Amino acid sequence: MPNESCSRRSFLGLENCHVFVSGASGAIGGEAVREFLDQGCRVTAFDSRPLQLSGIDAERFSRLQLVNGDLFDEASVIAGFSNAQERFGPPNILVVNSFTEDLATGCPIWELTLDEWKKSYQNDAQSSFLAIKHFLRSVRENQQHSGAELSNLAIVVTETETGNGKAGLHYGLLDRVREEVRQLNSEGRINAVAPDVMDDEQGPAPVDVARTMAFLASKRAAGHISGQRIRVEKSNQDSTVNTRQVAKAVSKTDTRESIPRSLSKPKRNKIRVAVSIDLDAVSGWLGTNSHPDNVLADYSAGFFAARVGVPRLLRMLKKLDLSERCTWFIPGHSAESFPEEVKQVVASGCEVGLHGYAHEGAYQLTPEQERDVLVRCMEIAQNLTGKKPVGYRAPLYQLRESTLDLLEEFGFEYDASLTDHDCHPFFAPRRPPLQPIDFSKPASTWMHPVKESPTLPDRRPLVCVPCNYYMEDMTPMQFLPHTENSQGYVDVRVIENLWRDRFLWIRDNEEEPVFPVLMHPDTSGMAHVIGMLERTLSWLKDWEREGEVEFLQTGEIARWWKNKMLSKETS
Repeated sequence: MPNESCSRRSFLGLENCHVFVSGASGAIGGEAVREFLDQGCRVTAFDSRPLQLSGIDAERFSRLQLVNGDLFDEASVIAGFSNAQERFGPPNILVVNSFTEDLATGCPIWELTLDEWKKSYQNDAQSSFLAIKHFLRSVRENQQHSGAELSNLAIVVTETETGNGKAGLHYGLLDRVREEVRQLNSEGRINAVAPDVMDDEQGPAPVDVARTMAFLASKRAAGHISGQRIRVEKSNQDSTVNTRQVAKAVSKTDTRESIPRSLSKPKRNKIRVAVSIDLDAVSGWLGTNSHPDNVLADYSAGFFAARVGVPRLLRMLKKLDLSERCTWFIPGHSAESFPEEVKQVVASGCEVGLHGYAHEGAYQLTPEQERDVLVRCMEIAQNLTGKKPVGYRAPLYQLRESTLDLLEEFGFEYDASLTDHDCHPFFAPRRPPLQPIDFSKPASTWMHPVKESPTLPDRRPLVCVPCNYYMEDMTPMQFLPHTENSQGYVDVRVIENLWRDRFLWIRDNEEEPVFPVLMHPDTSGMAHVIGMLERTLSWLKDWEREGEVEFLQTGEIARWWKNKMLSKETS
């Protein structure tokens, strides 16, 4: 993406600038990320630890890139700047916020070991040096390529790089970079922000430090300041002050006032989230995943799903207050093979839907077998819950016209296996089976469109709540040895970002959509996956606190949509 000039729509004029924040997962680093997003910047957040930000709306999230990397490893820092440029173009602003624990605090120098001294001082200097070095190298290369200077070029370093002489900034680095950055860019500047901490007192709030960073990064507000160390004192004053007060305070190297944010009004668009869990366990290896080469180790994964994955997911859902607002689709084989675990599921207060008996696909069965399986599973579910099941999800989404016929016959309210739409329910379709083309016959025999029933276009009131492979965990994150489309060796953050991107686009472009999230205890119960699911669901709960998300059982969503559509028809 080419670099764009910073616009001048706000006090700081930082809109569209690209900010690279090192050490983004710390308290100050996280607030710096939030502040620059609020100022309209594109932000690359770089750290070895995950960044946790809540309440970031879709527009801001689209301008944020999270890059995992080691602050003290040169190759990792180089890769970080490469990733940053690939997504947002060359950075205009560098925020250096990397630091390690100060092992020297309270310890006289004659008692320090050399390793402790190196860890407290040398490593910090190294991380700062690497960030500044490769930021300026990026600036040089991009300016040489474009033939023009980058706009609003600024470096802001935090107290952890200046206090106590850690990064050597008091001993020449600040002055050196101040002179050298001007050789690269006539507007280039470097400044340091130093949170002031009095004895027995905490320093200023991270948000105030972050807003001072934004002020110093702005050419419009602080283009005349370079090579300075700005002290930020703890303040009890209201942070919403006018910009003249801020400028006056900074000119006196006292930034106890803060920068006013340019907040946009969030979009209020109710999104109904359908969290569901398919408890396949061993049944997953018997029907759709049946293979002559399946071995005991494969079936062992099914035991893990029931006896380890189920309790883990139940604890996670309870922690997030989602136990009663989700749906478990349980094969009859799982219910009968793992009764204790399934009783725990039912006791959580969730909705229970059907999912075949042995995870068999409809095309593996005769119509008579399909009927027998459905009747048996209805009996199992009713004995478990005391209620007639009203929801169904086909194993591996393999259902056919006869499946929908049976769901209609037995009065089911919804199916969750099709994707005529990806974020809106729809009435179950009534279509003849699609016929494969016989290319041995004349083209005139198979050149015809899809035919739908002219009298009954759908199967209302039977509702389809959308779901498919892109909304689930297993296909990308579980290795199934004999299933062609399984992967397994995928960084969970790939799926986390995929789901977030889906949510944010749907939020901005669809009215009253649904957002299905499908888990399997086999997959989401694994130690390296469940943390990602908890992060994702917690992120969605942040939107719930904003009034834009509601977690509902799948049946509740189906009934809401059906009533809405039928009421429109009668009005």
